[in-house]
Amino acid sequence: MKVIILGSGTSAGVPVIACSCAVCKGGQPRNQRTRASLALQKAGETLLIDTSPEMRLQVLAAGITEISAVFYTHLHADHLHGFDDLRAFFFSQRKRQPLDVYLLPEMIPEIKTRFHYAFENTGYQGAVPQVELHPIPDGIFEVGPFKVEPTRLPHGHVTTCGFRFENFAYATDFKKFPQTTLEKWRGKIHSMVASGIHFGQHPSHSVIPETIALFDDLKVKRGVLSHLSHEVDYVEHSAVLPPHVELAFDGMTIDLPPTLT
Repeated sequence: MKVIILGSGTSAGVPVIACSCAVCKGGQPRNQRTRASLALQKAGETLLIDTSPEMRLQVLAAGITEISAVFYTHLHADHLHGFDDLRAFFFSQRKRQPLDVYLLPEMIPEIKTRFHYAFENTGYQGAVPQVELHPIPDGIFEVGPFKVEPTRLPHGHVTTCGFRFENFAYATDFKKFPQTTLEKWRGKIHSMVASGIHFGQHPSHSVIPETIALFDDLKVKRGVLSHLSHEVDYVEHSAVLPPHVELAFDGMTIDLPPTLT
């Protein structure tokens, strides 16, 4: 399985509009962060996790021309608002079948409201995304060659969804992991991409020291910090991380071994 980090930034992206800090103005390519999203590839199929506002640019840069399904962690704008560009994947398919979209059951009414033109006849004459919504179940399920184990995570006033795909896990926009998930996932993950917004404090996001502690608790062999703010400098802060932890950057790829070891 191959992982492509399409976007590694927070909701503001990096550079931040009107910011003159060293990270935003320094020109370091790995500090240029679009909003957080991810692609997984296995056996010729590609899953997309979240559709950031820059999704079109992200998939073009990654050379992705076809996707099998989309998973949503949650419906905050920085993770959802590239939704309309999913229509391109429908029209590029030979079979012209609606894309399968997976999200927590309570999110379905909201996405139908926010993008109502895609789910009801409004009289609009242009193309709209062609999708079929599927509620994420509580237990393990399969989508094509991918075996998926979801987990609910607290993120301020909302719940997000983290995912384990065999020996890889992805979680973004969370404050902590439930004890039950820690116990189920501990020792089963080779590589994990998880948000660590910066080194300070945050009421609803896990910060870098907290996420490193999560990696250690789960016994992750390779931990990658994503959803990074402009307070994180790739060169400066990479130097202070533990050997098994690194900072994400847009376009980063991870090749997973077939087994945990």
